[in-house]
Amino acid sequence: MFKLISLFLIYIGLTTATLAQQSPSSGRLDILRDPGEEGFLKALNIKQFNFPEDHAAHPGYRHEWWYLTGNLEDPKGRRFGYELTFFRLALSPEKDGEINETSSAWKTSQIFAAHFAVTDVENEVFHFSDRHSRADGRLAGVKKEPVRVWLDDWTLEQTSTGWKLSANDGDVKLELELSPIKAMVLHGEQGLSRKSAEPGNATYYYSLPRMDSKGVLEIEGQSFAVNGLTWFDREWGTSALGTEQQGWDWYALHLSDGSDLMFYNLRNKDGSRHAFSGGSWIDVEGNRTAIKAEDIIIEVTDYWQSPLGGRYPSGWKLNWPEKQLEITIEPVIKNQELNTLPRYWEGAVDVVGQLAGKTLSGRGYVELTGYTN
Repeated sequence: MFKLISLFLIYIGLTTATLAQQSPSSGRLDILRDPGEEGFLKALNIKQFNFPEDHAAHPGYRHEWWYLTGNLEDPKGRRFGYELTFFRLALSPEKDGEINETSSAWKTSQIFAAHFAVTDVENEVFHFSDRHSRADGRLAGVKKEPVRVWLDDWTLEQTSTGWKLSANDGDVKLELELSPIKAMVLHGEQGLSRKSAEPGNATYYYSLPRMDSKGVLEIEGQSFAVNGLTWFDREWGTSALGTEQQGWDWYALHLSDGSDLMFYNLRNKDGSRHAFSGGSWIDVEGNRTAIKAEDIIIEVTDYWQSPLGGRYPSGWKLNWPEKQLEITIEPVIKNQELNTLPRYWEGAVDVVGQLAGKTLSGRGYVELTGYTN
């Protein structure tokens, strides 16, 4: 296993070395830039999505992820946040279009990684672990019928009513059943999410934005029956960031009136907002309104200095004048940094404010990338 992990880390380092030398602060996010290699498929045009097939893997593309974040509580109101993410990375273009169908059971160009985090709000403790593996039926992979994504014993599986997940690390274990409250949402242009003007700097991107979540969380011998809401993101592509882009701030918020907001603020290297930033507003009935870069005003109200290096925003005021939305977003605890490659901050947040003059609250998740070397 050590050699497999090393392979994953060495690949990331090698593929980003040149650009990282040109722009050290961009770090390993350069893995999301155009690899300049022929053979990978690219997100170029609007596609017809097909399910359940598109819930499974797309090995012709360079990278993809299954991304779940949520806020949970037990019957007494004790708060927790969680993240479980599976990443697939192709070392070279797939020739046959399928994972694990090669002449050798050990021959594969696909690498998997997974991140698991739990925020214990009451104790102000952030638990995090990650895993890496080659794609192999005994180690990690994706099955189509029914869809199942796994890395070792961390799993995400489609069920007849939704999804279920399971992950554990040491004294922390989470098992949840997820049931969609709203229909699937396609972001961008019918699911084609362009991140810059260069052709192919895009992903196919959809979400199950609001999922009822019930299960059991175990922490250090204590067991909690939990329930709450989960946001489930799916993206795949071959390149996403342009050369002028530094990283992004991603907001996924469940609001108390039943509406949901997702916005990704793509940051240029000079700190300005990139014109291809955008997002989605999903109303109570599940109808989507596209959000453009110029629609949203965000003011950072606080910062957090990581002991590992790097300074992250740690509080925001978000204003959407046309919608008459004014909210304040604050982390439930400051340190929710994932010490992985690349190192980034992703954590549970609380929301308070107003929508069209009416008091509003909410919970959600914020992801911050490109703030560390």
